[in-house]
Amino acid sequence: MRHFFIVVLVVTLIATQAQSQESPSAQHAAILKEYEAAASAYLRRLQAATSVAEQGKIFRDDNPQPAAALRLLALAKQHPKDEIAYQSLTWILQNSEFGPAAVKPYSDAIDLLATHYLDHKDIEKLFERMAKSPFIATPKFLQTVFDKHPKAATRGRAGFHLGLCLKNYADTAERLRSESEMAKNAELVVGPELVKQFKDADLAKLRGQAEKAFERVEKDHAFIAYKKTNLARAAAAELFEIRHLAFGKTVPDLEADDTDGKPLKLSDYRGKVVVLVFWGTWCPHCMAMVPTERALVKRYEGQPFAMVGVNSDIDLDKLKPALVKHGITWRSFYDGPTADGPIASKWNVQGWPCIYVLDAKGVIRFRELRGEQLERAVAELMKETK
Repeated sequence: MRHFFIVVLVVTLIATQAQSQESPSAQHAAILKEYEAAASAYLRRLQAATSVAEQGKIFRDDNPQPAAALRLLALAKQHPKDEIAYQSLTWILQNSEFGPAAVKPYSDAIDLLATHYLDHKDIEKLFERMAKSPFIATPKFLQTVFDKHPKAATRGRAGFHLGLCLKNYADTAERLRSESEMAKNAELVVGPELVKQFKDADLAKLRGQAEKAFERVEKDHAFIAYKKTNLARAAAAELFEIRHLAFGKTVPDLEADDTDGKPLKLSDYRGKVVVLVFWGTWCPHCMAMVPTERALVKRYEGQPFAMVGVNSDIDLDKLKPALVKHGITWRSFYDGPTADGPIASKWNVQGWPCIYVLDAKGVIRFRELRGEQLERAVAELMKETK
């Protein structure tokens, strides 16, 4: 028996030594291969779960991503000058799912990137993902790039995505506060501590920081290219949304022709609960909402309620038969003939449908609700009108 344990010890030492002699690239590939195998089994368990609570427990306890992130983090620290270090750290950023076990490795990866890889040639490829990141460490990294990167264009785009990240974080926190069902489900998945972190966030401070970032971008990096426009126009749209379209703001008036060419003003509906929807017949998600919209119009007929659209169809002649076919009887501002018409551009609409729910005073109370959630929000505001 003694000889058996000696053999096992020798084999283990040889395997450990062999692994340590593998190239950083080979170690990186091995970690990801093991992760992919574990992820497949994990996803099968997740899909087999029959409730949100069960899915949440599997997500928190069995998600293999945090363990892989820790191994890649160690690899990056062991080989800081190898390109595989950058690849390891960026994998962590791009694959981390918001949960208790992922917070620390994500934060450590952010710190290492800011310290050692700020001027990496591919650093801008991380910005888009970071703009939507729920991790509180993300703005720190974008702020560092905004302040210190040697290239003005990269600084400008980092600043713009910093503003987006702060604004998105504040909007998510606002929704968790106002939508109890969303908060309940989030707690079941990520746990109450992380949800509380969102709920306790200083929204005014976050939006103030976002506003300052966009103002600085608009002033110092105006003509830097960004997608199909430049940073000045993109920042201006974000500033308009922060200043006029945040929760609790009185919605700015809209005045334009409707789809029949007749004048229409949003303020004419003051005194009514309004669901304002940016939509188009070309958008399948928009058309999927129509049955709910029709039901609301019918349910609150004769009461202080209005459904109002902002339509972005290119061809008005094709739109009018579609209105009849789908039973769309409510009025819409016409914002064609392109999806990014003047109203949608000013209101910074990034995806269709875009939904605002206004109370009788024209105050924005809910955003981006659909189905039963939209019906409940309208019912709540209708009670207030009585």
